[in-house]
Amino acid sequence: MKQSDNIHGGGTRRLVLVVEDNDINRHILCSLLETEFDVIQAKNGEEGFRLLEEHYRELAIILLDLFMPVCDGFDFMRRKRLDKRYDTVPVFVVTTSEELSDEILCLELGANDFVVKPYNFEIMMNRIHNMIKLRESAALVNQLAVDAVTGLHCKEFFGRTVEDVFAANADASFDMVCSDIANFKLLNDRYGERNCDRLLHDLATALKEAMPDCIAAGRTGGDTFAFLIEHRERGWENVLVSAVAKLPYANLDVRFGIVEDVDHSMTASQICYRAMSTIDTVRDLHGNVVAYYDNDTHQRQLMEQAIRENMKTALEEFQFSVFYQPKYDVRAEKTGGAEALVRWFHPTLGSISPGLFISVFERNGFITELDMFVWEEACREVKRCIELGLPVLPISVNASRLDFDVPDLPDRLAELADKHGVDHSLLHVELTETAYTDNPEAVTRTLYRLREMGFSTELDDFGAGYSSLVSLNTLPLDVMKLDMSMVQQATRLNDFRIVESTIRLAQTLGLKTVIEGVETADESERVRAIGCDYIQGYYYSRPLSRDDFEQYLKREQEKHS
Repeated sequence: MKQSDNIHGGGTRRLVLVVEDNDINRHILCSLLETEFDVIQAKNGEEGFRLLEEHYRELAIILLDLFMPVCDGFDFMRRKRLDKRYDTVPVFVVTTSEELSDEILCLELGANDFVVKPYNFEIMMNRIHNMIKLRESAALVNQLAVDAVTGLHCKEFFGRTVEDVFAANADASFDMVCSDIANFKLLNDRYGERNCDRLLHDLATALKEAMPDCIAAGRTGGDTFAFLIEHRERGWENVLVSAVAKLPYANLDVRFGIVEDVDHSMTASQICYRAMSTIDTVRDLHGNVVAYYDNDTHQRQLMEQAIRENMKTALEEFQFSVFYQPKYDVRAEKTGGAEALVRWFHPTLGSISPGLFISVFERNGFITELDMFVWEEACREVKRCIELGLPVLPISVNASRLDFDVPDLPDRLAELADKHGVDHSLLHVELTETAYTDNPEAVTRTLYRLREMGFSTELDDFGAGYSSLVSLNTLPLDVMKLDMSMVQQATRLNDFRIVESTIRLAQTLGLKTVIEGVETADESERVRAIGCDYIQGYYYSRPLSRDDFEQYLKREQEKHS
């Protein structure tokens, strides 16, 4: 007879546990079963339960006698029923009792079948095979339907469940609640897959319990869940926040998107997409963790889809134009440079806001192609100014954080400049601190290479939200651009001390300073007085088309000739 330390046999043979106190009966039964199964055996219910605890994952079935010393079959089944891990292991009771009350009690305690000794072994084997087949079929269905980590429905089964609910409740009103864990990949790297699986399980359980009217719940992504609930009036959202706060995980950042009164003609995936898209609107907002899908969100999504569909054609058909916003040189009292800014004029959609299409391009990676277009247009403009005899000014071009993932970025920029015969010193690369914090090593390496090639570098949007002094001390920079929000706040408070201190810091580091967003004469006088080098903003000039920029330079030339 095979023992518990050698249970796999031929690999495809299933494992059976026989719990029987009579040595002769157990020997005969095990010998018969071993023709088709791997068998482990126990003399009583206590010993049998230890084997169940050890092998429940592999067990195909338990053959259980009722009347045994230490722990009888009834107690065995009572103990088994208390632990849900053992629910999938069927129990076949084999006993000498012919009492109907014993059979009824066994079935109440969870037995799957009941046979009285002496039994017909061929009939019993057929019953065992049918029971195992039924159990494995149910397990397969359950595996396809239920996510093993969270206990929620898997994505496909959740989708079908939602369809069935809609079909059966045509006039009912439902909401879809979707959740997403911020920076889950970092949590996985830091704490490991097993700990994060436990986190996912606990979060799924807590959220489902927080919504007792939940009709269907599914795991729709690695760390995203969806819950279909009966429609609720707004104001209940705090239960979600409270459910997360009660979990024993410090700084767990979970955001929620909610679609109210969902359209029954839509699929679960379509509804979840809408809910998840609203999460993006609160992803970077401290304290705001719940967002509702509304018509504005829908219109933005439609526009974003149109942007994705038209972006390549737009680049091929030159729908993008580069505008130039002059920078005023405070000390020379004339224009001392310009920033290249891209604009999109679509033949049917009209003017599309850069704040919209640039964010889309940064998500789908198209921003690098567009940046290369803007860079080449800037090169062309410098060359045109030289040929037209206009003042030749350095032009700065924004570089997206994704640009720094391009290994040969410096070579590509140099190739475009050389193609148009433009001296590298006339082209500045602008980057935001976000680009640096996302990939500091690549950014630092790229900027040093650009400086070696003769390009200048500018740190854009300094003072917008988070500003790191580490970046100032690490990056090879030539210019610091102070974000317009610093000027606006200083104007509102009538207190320019922070702006002044920032300019002094830049001067200490040998950096030129540009203050953006100057819109009034008063602001201009204040920032001039505190010693900045350049001013950029609508007070001096709005962004100009190529023709208007050249006319602007011509007037500048005449004024200073």
